[in-house]
Amino acid sequence: MLPFVLILVGVGVDRLLLSGRWPLLDPVRGLWGEWRPRVLGYVRSAPGTYAYLFVLLITSWVLQTSSSRIANALLQERSTNLHHLATDPLRVLFSSAFWVGSLTDWLVWVALFTIFVAPVERWIGTGRTAIVFLLGHVGATLITAGGLWVALHSDLVESSVANARDVGASYGFAAVAAVLAYRFPGRWRLLYAAGLVGYAGVSLALNHNFTYWGHLIALAIGFACYPLVPRTADA
Repeated sequence: MLPFVLILVGVGVDRLLLSGRWPLLDPVRGLWGEWRPRVLGYVRSAPGTYAYLFVLLITSWVLQTSSSRIANALLQERSTNLHHLATDPLRVLFSSAFWVGSLTDWLVWVALFTIFVAPVERWIGTGRTAIVFLLGHVGATLITAGGLWVALHSDLVESSVANARDVGASYGFAAVAAVLAYRFPGRWRLLYAAGLVGYAGVSLALNHNFTYWGHLIALAIGFACYPLVPRTADA
């Protein structure tokens, strides 16, 4: 219900500002009248990004309105851990990308996707952006799982990692964010790429978690997707 309430509230506010009622809202009405076409145009120019975010809104609402026991069960059932990858890989590889946690997490992803993913979709198209996201999500998941499997059978990690919880949009996002590097010219491209790798490296050093290895792998996959970007990237 909450996702639909948010949509209705947004539409209602938009209609109110466009109606000309309540003179006290005139300053806001003028500002919204100026920015509304830009906001709507930006959303329409990246339909895949915002359709995906809408799905994440639905699943986040499901988690938010469920008991902690049910929410944990939902996330665990869709986790790309070693057990699920061995028994039902296709299902969890697909479903794990559509769960990000609470509505607060969703708002963070809205900001991040708007800043990093939407520009890529506007640049290389919805299909290619989806391919990069899929390669990052699936590739980083499988490579990380392979490393965990080796570590588990070498007694380097606890056996509990076989059932660890691993869901979310971060691997696919990291791959798409890496592709955005090719949108920048010269030294700015290197600085942007170094910033991404540096952030992921520091996060790994501070957390020592397999998920953060996955972020570095996803960045590498994204950088390797250079053949998917327009050749004007070198201009």
